[in-house]
Parts: sequence; C-alpha cells; structure tokens
Amino acid sequence: MPAPTPRAVLEIRPAKDSLVTYEKFVHVLASLKNTLRTSLFLRLFGKLDTITLEIASLNQTVFFIVSCPEKIAPLVKALIAAQYPDAIITHMADYMDSWLTHGSQALAQLTLTAPSYLPINTIQGKTPDPLAAILGILGKLPPNQAGIVQFCLSAAPGGWANFPRALVHEGIQTAPDKKEAHPQKALIEQKIALPAFDVDIRVAGIAPDQASADLILTQVVTSFGVYALAEGNSFKVKNRKKLSLSQKNRLIKVLVTRSAEFTPTHQQLNLLEIASLYHFPNVDLTGLRNIAWGKTLKGEPPSSLPVAEGLTDEEKSKTNFFARTEFKNRMAIFGIKNGEDRRRHIYILGKSGTGKTTLISNMAIADIRNRAGVAVIDPHGDLSDILLDFIPSYRVNDVAYLDPSTKETSFHLNPLFVKNPEHRELVASGIVGIFYKLYGNSWGPRLEYLLRNAVLTLVQKQGSTLVDVIRILTDKKFRDKFLESIDDQILKDFWTLEYDSYTEKFRNEAISPILNKVGQFVTSPTIRNIINHPNNSVDLEDMMNQGKIIILNLAQGKIGEDNAALLGAMVISQIQIAAMNRVNIAKEDRKDFYLYVDEFQNFATTSFVKILSEARKFRLNLILTNQYTAQLPEEIQKAIFGNAGTIISFVVGADDANRLIAEMGTTYTQDDLVSLVRYQIVMKLAIDETISHPFPAYTLPLPFSKNQNRDKVLRTSFERYYRKNAVKVSSVVPSSSPPPADVKIRHENAKN
Repeated sequence: MPAPTPRAVLEIRPAKDSLVTYEKFVHVLASLKNTLRTSLFLRLFGKLDTITLEIASLNQTVFFIVSCPEKIAPLVKALIAAQYPDAIITHMADYMDSWLTHGSQALAQLTLTAPSYLPINTIQGKTPDPLAAILGILGKLPPNQAGIVQFCLSAAPGGWANFPRALVHEGIQTAPDKKEAHPQKALIEQKIALPAFDVDIRVAGIAPDQASADLILTQVVTSFGVYALAEGNSFKVKNRKKLSLSQKNRLIKVLVTRSAEFTPTHQQLNLLEIASLYHFPNVDLTGLRNIAWGKTLKGEPPSSLPVAEGLTDEEKSKTNFFARTEFKNRMAIFGIKNGEDRRRHIYILGKSGTGKTTLISNMAIADIRNRAGVAVIDPHGDLSDILLDFIPSYRVNDVAYLDPSTKETSFHLNPLFVKNPEHRELVASGIVGIFYKLYGNSWGPRLEYLLRNAVLTLVQKQGSTLVDVIRILTDKKFRDKFLESIDDQILKDFWTLEYDSYTEKFRNEAISPILNKVGQFVTSPTIRNIINHPNNSVDLEDMMNQGKIIILNLAQGKIGEDNAALLGAMVISQIQIAAMNRVNIAKEDRKDFYLYVDEFQNFATTSFVKILSEARKFRLNLILTNQYTAQLPEEIQKAIFGNAGTIISFVVGADDANRLIAEMGTTYTQDDLVSLVRYQIVMKLAIDETISHPFPAYTLPLPFSKNQNRDKVLRTSFERYYRKNAVKVSSVVPSSSPPPADVKIRHENAKN
C-alpha cells in the first residue's frame, strides 16, 4: 500500500482591520482548482488529491487552517498571500490526531438535502456574513473543548454540470407538443455559472464527556441552517442515528488523513458557495470572540535563534521553549537558553487577558520538568492552579505549595528570621521597604526612622517576630529586658537616651502611624498565624540551594490585596537574602533558581532594584510580568529596562508602546504594538549573551497532557510545611491608637 501523500498544515491569521471580502476567496479557489489531480482511477479508489479548509476552535481560540499536499504548499501560500497580503500564513503542527483521540468525540457528515444542482444560500453583496453563525458558536467553547469544521475539497468530475445544463436546455414537457422553462432554471443557472469542487463537510465536537461533545456537535450543525435556501438547497446530517464504532472510526480516519474516500457522490459546491461557507474573516467580524487574528509585522528572527527542531531530548533540556515564529520559511518553536541568557532576566509586559499567565505557566512547567529550582509568586491564584496539574511524579516531594487562605493550619514564615547575622540590616531594610510600598502615600521621615530602628533592634535577637514591633514601641518592660540581650550600643542609646525621653504625647503621636500599619497585619488571623512564630517551617534558602519548587498562592480574592502584597514582598525579600547568602558557595556550585512574579507591581519594593542589578551573579533569575509600566515607580522602571536581557511585549497601551519603541528601535510603530492580538508578542531575546534585534512571535498553548498529581502535591506540602493553628491567640494592640505606657501587652509565640 503506497504511503499517504505528505501534507502541509497552514494556519492563516487575517489582519483584524482587513477590508478584504469573501470575493477574494473565490479567486483563491479558482486558482486552486487546477492544482488537484483527477482521473477515473483515482476517483474509484478514493485517492484524489484534496485541499481541506478547516475552522478549529481549540482551547478557546478559533483558527483558520488550510491543509494541502506538501508539494503544492508554496503555491497555496502564494495564492492566499496574493489576495490577503496582510495575513500571517505559517506552517503549524497537525492538531487533528491529538484532538480526535482526546476525551469524547461527537462526529457527523453533512450532505445536501436536495439535488446538488440547486444552490445553497450564498453571500450576496452587503448581506450579513453567514459565517458569523458558525464562528459565534465556536468562539464560545470553554477550555479543554474543541469544535472542528472541515471542508474537504477534491476535483469535481469533468461533466458534473452536464445534467443540470440539460435540464435547463430541455425544460419541462407540460403537454405532448409543449415545453416550458424549468421552474428552477434561475437557481440551476446560478449554480452552474461557476466551476465547482466535490465537497465533503465533516464536523467534530470534542469534550471531556460525551454529553458536552454531543452538545457542541448539535450547536455547530444547527448553525449551518443560515445557508438554507427556501427553493434551493440546505444541509442535513448524513446519518441521524448514533454512529456505530466502525462508522465513528471511519470518520475520524478521513478527518485525520483529509481523504476524499467517503465524499458523498454528486455533492458539488461551486466557488461562491464554498467561499460563503469558508473565507477568512475581516473587520466586519471583529466583534466575535477568540478569533486568531494576525497582522504581518516587520522583523525577522535572528539566524542564531534557539529552535527545537533537530535537537535531542538532552539538548532540548538546555533551552526553555515558549513561542513559535516563522524561521527560515518554516514555523519553528524556539526559546531561551538556560544559563547566562536567562541570568539576564526576562520582563513581560502586556494588558490583562493577552496571554502573560499562559506564557509564564509554560516556562515554569518546562523548568519544573527540567528539575530546576523554581519559585512562583501568584497574586491571583490562576497560575498556581495551572501548575498543580503539571507537577511530574518525580518532583512531587520537591514542592512547597503555600496557601495562606487555609483555615486550621498555616505555614510559618517569620519576616524577621535571620540566618546570617551579616544580613540583619538587609532584613530590616526589606521590612521597611515593604511598608513603604504599601503606605507610601502616608509615609514620613519620622515614621521610617522609628520603624527602621525598631526592626533593626528586633533582628539582633533570634526569635523576634513582627508582632514584637508593637511590643518594643509600647511596652517599656519588654523593651528594657530585650535591650539587655543585644550588644549594639547605638541602638541601645536610641531607646534609652532618645526614645525614653519623648513625652508621652509626642511618643503616642510618633508611634501611632506604625501601630496602625503594623497592627493591620498582626491583628489579621490569616497573617498572624503565618508570621507570629520564631522559626520558619519553610527554609527558603535551603529550597533554593537544593533546586526545589515554591508555589505561593496569594489569591487576593481570598486573603485581601494588602495581605497578599505583604506576604509576596516578604517572600521575595527572603529569597533575595537567601540568594545573597550564596556568596559563601563557590560560583560553579550555585544552582540556577528561577523566580516568577506575576503582576509584580503588587510586590515591587525598592529591593527589586538591587535584585535586578545583583541577582545575576548569585544565579537568581527573574521572570517578571505586569500590565503597564505606570504601575511601577520610575526607579524600578529604569532598573528593568537597564538590566532585563529579554523583553517581551504583548498588546500594550499607547504610552507603553512609545516606551517600547525606544527599547525596540524603529522596527515597530505605535500602531503595531497596540494592535497585537492575543498570544502575539514582539520581543528582544538574549541569545548567547547578546541581545537580538526585535522580532514577532506567538506564544505556545499550555501542554496538552495534564497529570493526576495535584492531590498528592497538596497533601505532601501540608504534611511537611503546615502546622496546626494555636487555639489561643495573642492579644494585640488595637491599630487605632497606642495604649497607655503601663499597659502590659500579652504576647505568646506559638511553638513551631
């Protein structure tokens, strides 16, 4: 049996502002007609060449796809490009087999209800585009479901129009000596006025369960009702009964192979009918959801682009692959090399809903599968939830999944914990920076002075917690006893010679803002159960050096925006300190550790300036995302653009477009950067320690195969890192005002 003809699968992304109408696709079809082989032998054995026109809704994105024999792919691309000059035409991996063997499938063939010499309803002039009915259904499918419509075109027999032409010519015998014109003469002439193809229409619905798959199929088939012509033709399902297993397998086979083997006999559609059923959308359909739009952008990828093609598995493990672009006339998957290129950090900018979370999910999944050390700070919970489905079995024991919203148990993380006494001042600066980030609008020099001295004092003694900030400011007995255990004379003098000399009124006014700000957190049971312990249940430094996985789920809807910001900034500060402690580890022994911070403006303290400039030598590699640069202080913006080796832009607003033009050079205009479609990016990539010129690409979808380790990961994390919350909690000073000096504040640190 001869091998099947190699096929090309082309994805076409029309420009969202395109004014090209369906008539142009009639021209494409007319040119394609002569590219298909035909003969009686090929027809008898179902071996005709085919071109398939496909609309596929895969994971909430609607793609327009054309498949053809590989040998004519350059011609097909050229014909489409001639009529759609702004469209992006790229080779893509064949999606059909993987989706049709996934979950449950519902399948159908559509046939004409009347003789094929009668036309269906077609687009006429300025009438609404009937394709909107199909796209409207496909664009609303939820994740992990798919809808596929395939029009399989093969060459029509040479004499397909002879019979209908004879009907028109001969008319109808109404009496022995009288003939009248055929009552459907105008419709028949309309049909045979243009060349035609044999067309097989196949529809598939795919979902995790059969009922959902059946519903998709029913909705898509129903949407074809818009093509019904009252006195002409319409479509029906070929076999309304439930398909047998053999029938289902047969239909899957022709969908995957794109064969004309089971094309219904005498089912011809002319060029206008086909163009009405299938054409690339234009500006009139921009209101429909999830269409994969595109626009030809300037910029060629560099010749040294790290592509996946031709690499062994071992070689692939040295690169994190996250996107695809046209490279040397083929669609190629590419990424960034691990090592020096990633140590220069990655900055990702783009509006909400453009694909940032999917991108960093893919990158984190690749690092996790590659046995690398990873920390993920997630302010929304979506990223954390995705990652739980992709933890391989060999990494289950490496994960610390930290969720502060749990009720009866909590992980313990003391922000004043100091492992290396040399880093006491760094810890104190980190805490002050966190509160400045949260309360910068009401910040003052006196507040910072008192808070810094309080924290600097507390970190001198191991076991102090953030709750002790309130105690040292308000409880003289606690303060005097604490000072006996420290050696720093300057700090002692501050408390005994300066602070104790304050009048009660002045002291209360001075410390009231601190009590308000610190008290907001230590009075929160969620935060107190985490920070009110002398020791950590999670050793971040140890996890970093051993290449473990930290996932911090800070879903703001569960714990509040301020609590999320405090915990996120606190963990980042401790990771920074852990990285700097690597100065005691030989450079070649420092493992790369990847810190992913989604929407990092929530945690962007001034410590990020230091991290961006110094983390590289400690092999702490940042991947940062946010929506627009105005969310960040100017100092941090400068640090990002001055230190990030790889900059990735999804669609942005006009202000950020102008900022990026300065970074990307004159390759792109403001209009280019504000008009990118979902998952489309423009980027500068660090390659072999140099920065590439900017080029466009598309990010990859999430991996198709999830695993079943979610529950195991959660159970293991809870057993290792969580402790039961104490029933008795400390009483804490109210945040509204300080208490009298003689009030003793009860405080009890729960045992770790």
